[in-house]
Amino acid sequence: MTTDKPEEAMTFGELLALIGDQQRRLTVLENAFSSLIFCLDDRASQLLVHNLSLEAQNQNHDEQLQLHFARLAESLQKRNGGTTSEPLI
Repeated sequence: MTTDKPEEAMTFGELLALIGDQQRRLTVLENAFSSLIFCLDDRASQLLVHNLSLEAQNQNHDEQLQLHFARLAESLQKRNGGTTSEPLI
Protein backbone atom coordinates (compact mmCIF):
# COMPACT_ATOMS: atom_id res chain seq x y z
CA MET A 1 0.00 0.00 0.00
CA THR A 2 1.29 3.39 -0.86
CA THR A 3 0.60 6.60 0.99
CA ASP A 4 0.06 8.30 -2.38
CA LYS A 5 -3.30 6.55 -2.76
CA PRO A 6 -4.94 6.18 0.68
CA GLU A 7 -8.17 5.05 -0.98
CA GLU A 8 -6.52 1.75 -1.95
CA ALA A 9 -7.12 -1.03 0.53
CA MET A 10 -4.19 -2.87 2.07
CA THR A 11 -4.14 -6.57 1.31
CA PHE A 12 -3.85 -9.12 4.09
CA GLY A 13 -0.36 -10.01 2.88
CA GLU A 14 0.69 -6.36 2.98
CA LEU A 15 -0.72 -6.04 6.49
CA LEU A 16 1.23 -9.09 7.63
CA ALA A 17 4.40 -7.69 6.05
CA LEU A 18 3.83 -4.36 7.79
CA ILE A 19 3.25 -6.06 11.15
CA GLY A 20 6.38 -8.17 10.67
CA ASP A 21 8.43 -5.08 9.84
CA GLN A 22 7.08 -3.25 12.90
CA GLN A 23 7.92 -6.23 15.12
CA ARG A 24 11.50 -6.27 13.81
CA ARG A 25 11.83 -2.51 14.40
CA LEU A 26 10.52 -2.90 17.96
CA THR A 27 12.98 -5.72 18.59
CA VAL A 28 15.85 -3.48 17.50
CA LEU A 29 14.63 -0.67 19.75
CA GLU A 30 14.20 -3.02 22.72
CA ASN A 31 17.71 -4.39 22.26
CA ALA A 32 19.20 -0.92 21.90
CA PHE A 33 17.38 0.32 25.00
CA SER A 34 18.33 -2.76 27.01
CA SER A 35 21.98 -2.32 26.03
CA LEU A 36 21.85 1.25 27.27
CA ILE A 37 22.09 -0.04 30.84
CA PHE A 38 25.76 -0.90 30.20
CA CYS A 39 26.50 2.76 29.39
CA LEU A 40 25.12 4.06 32.67
CA ASP A 41 26.82 4.32 36.03
CA ASP A 42 25.34 2.40 38.98
CA ARG A 43 23.24 5.28 40.25
CA ALA A 44 21.75 6.06 36.84
CA SER A 45 21.04 2.36 36.25
CA GLN A 46 19.25 2.09 39.58
CA LEU A 47 17.22 5.22 38.84
CA LEU A 48 16.20 3.88 35.44
CA VAL A 49 15.05 0.55 36.89
CA HIS A 50 13.27 2.35 39.73
CA ASN A 51 11.45 4.66 37.30
CA LEU A 52 10.36 1.74 35.14
CA SER A 53 9.13 -0.07 38.26
CA LEU A 54 7.08 2.99 39.20
CA GLU A 55 5.58 3.05 35.71
CA ALA A 56 4.67 -0.61 36.19
CA GLN A 57 2.57 0.46 39.17
CA ASN A 58 1.00 3.48 37.45
CA GLN A 59 -2.75 2.97 37.47
CA ASN A 60 -3.12 5.28 34.45
CA HIS A 61 -1.63 2.50 32.33
CA ASP A 62 -3.63 -0.58 31.38
CA GLU A 63 -2.65 -3.93 32.86
CA GLN A 64 -0.73 -5.10 29.80
CA LEU A 65 1.36 -1.92 29.62
CA GLN A 66 2.11 -2.19 33.34
CA LEU A 67 3.27 -5.76 32.74
CA HIS A 68 5.59 -4.65 29.93
CA PHE A 69 7.11 -1.95 32.15
CA ALA A 70 7.65 -4.52 34.91
CA ARG A 71 9.28 -6.99 32.53
CA LEU A 72 11.59 -4.33 31.12
CA ALA A 73 12.58 -3.22 34.64
CA GLU A 74 13.29 -6.84 35.58
CA SER A 75 15.28 -7.44 32.40
CA LEU A 76 17.41 -4.33 32.93
CA GLN A 77 17.96 -5.23 36.56
CA LYS A 78 19.21 -8.68 35.55
CA ARG A 79 21.53 -7.19 32.90
CA ASN A 80 22.89 -4.82 35.50
CA GLY A 81 23.94 -7.66 37.76
CA GLY A 82 20.68 -8.00 39.66
CA THR A 83 21.31 -5.23 42.14
CA THR A 84 18.17 -4.60 44.15
CA SER A 85 19.30 -1.68 46.25
CA GLU A 86 17.10 1.40 46.29
CA PRO A 87 18.23 4.28 44.09
CA LEU A 88 19.92 7.24 45.68
CA ILE A 89 17.47 10.02 44.99
